[in-house]
Amino acid sequence: MNMLATLDGGLSSFDYAVIAAYLAAMLSMGLVIARRQKSIDDFFVGGRNLPSWAVGISLIASLLSTITYLGMPGEMFRTGIGFVTRQLGLPVVLLVVWFVIIPFFMKLNLTSAYEYLERRFDYPTRAIAAMFCLLLLFGWISVVVLTASKAMSEIALLDIGYFFGTNSAEHRDADMHAIILGIGMFSVLYTTLGGIRAVVWTDVIQFFVLISGALFTMGAIAYSTNSGIGDWLAVAREYKHEQVEWFSLDIRTRSTVFTIAIGMTFWTICTHGSNQVALQRYFAVKDVWAARRTFLVNALSSFGLGLILAGVGIALMYFIQTNDLPAKAGIDSAIDSVRNESQDKIFPQFIRLYLPSGLRGLVVAALFAAAMSTIDSGSNSVSTIITLDFFRRLRRGQPSKKAELRLARMLTASMGVIVVACTVFLYHISKGTDLITLCQKGFNCFLGPLGALFALAMFSKGSTGKTVIPALFVGEAVGVCSSYAPELFDAQFSTHLVIATAFLSTIVADLYFVLIFDQRASEEQQRWMWKPVVKSGEG
Repeated sequence: MNMLATLDGGLSSFDYAVIAAYLAAMLSMGLVIARRQKSIDDFFVGGRNLPSWAVGISLIASLLSTITYLGMPGEMFRTGIGFVTRQLGLPVVLLVVWFVIIPFFMKLNLTSAYEYLERRFDYPTRAIAAMFCLLLLFGWISVVVLTASKAMSEIALLDIGYFFGTNSAEHRDADMHAIILGIGMFSVLYTTLGGIRAVVWTDVIQFFVLISGALFTMGAIAYSTNSGIGDWLAVAREYKHEQVEWFSLDIRTRSTVFTIAIGMTFWTICTHGSNQVALQRYFAVKDVWAARRTFLVNALSSFGLGLILAGVGIALMYFIQTNDLPAKAGIDSAIDSVRNESQDKIFPQFIRLYLPSGLRGLVVAALFAAAMSTIDSGSNSVSTIITLDFFRRLRRGQPSKKAELRLARMLTASMGVIVVACTVFLYHISKGTDLITLCQKGFNCFLGPLGALFALAMFSKGSTGKTVIPALFVGEAVGVCSSYAPELFDAQFSTHLVIATAFLSTIVADLYFVLIFDQRASEEQQRWMWKPVVKSGEG
């Protein structure tokens, strides 16, 4: 029996009060932390003494964000419980990050991860890799802001017009423009004030708000339908899902257990081994063991959040059996075809139509939290890259600590304008695209080549700047072609294999260029490999 009445939709005054209180708390934290900062070391790595448990939670809050918060429940409609198989690669990830990536990077005492590439190769390699990461981060942040804004538009029904554009039954452009502007600018505001310390502590709060929002959603469904997890699983097993095979040689097959696991394994290793957002977290703790604890907290939190969001997905599957949602029709007609935007609308539409006032505001605050945890981290990392990899490296003379801190804050603040512009552009060119596909087209095509570059730097004696730079562009070309295969070649390619394919293409291309150019790293360059080579004549 359904004991939760359908509501009119939109946000009440009480909901707005809950959201305003949450936003005020985040801004106040940024103001308090800003008073303690004296240098960019404080702004970028928090004095390298932040608690590992907090940094671990911050890492998971930053990396997953609204893409997972909305995308995983939606993906459950497509693949069902089979999507949880993304966790099968976790043992491999644990071994690589724990024993290889963390001990190697922590001994280098870096602030920007790309400082290492100059030591191992040369400055052009460092600069190109930093540019790749900037493109990745801008795409990533834009996708996150877009996903959060779409959810807000579905929930709030602001009906804004005039200055922000027009709304229609199909696309609420004016609402989207206003929400994108609000989310982007507010998130950057408290990041500009408080730096990485504000990012970490606000992320901790935002993570628990995220968890609370998901749990409250599941509780509301359990209460409204007088059901439990056993009932939800029974319906999930009977639901009309895409059949997920264990393995297929056909790369056009969107999802198999093998490709999902491979995709998540490569994503996690490349992210922790080459993405400034992840590595900067490790640089913010004091030593190797603190960094390992950070990763362990991150991995456990990721696993737990994944299970909870999968629970939200199967709870929503159960709920729509006897309750109407506008997106329900889109799912019924599209479940046997490609994944579409309807699945991603189910969660926010349930929030709008069925959650009571106050609780609805809390879950909307969770969506804000999911978006802001990524925006603040990405903006801080972008500022780090521009300041250290370009400004400090190319500037003549040594700027004062205050001047560098002022520059870092100015750069972070400017991110708000860029993020808003990129997100509005992405919104208009991606209407109708689902979240999982949007990730590949927005930013994951940069991650594989970047991860491969660091792997070559650490393990390939033959790799030099002359070989890795063209290999990086070959890998990126493969990443773009595989991401946009339907548009470019009218062909299908599994979205879960994009990162792995670009990674391996970069490795193979570098090996080819090593043979063509007959290259080998110098002894000095080899000293910066994972297993350093001692110079001739030394101990």
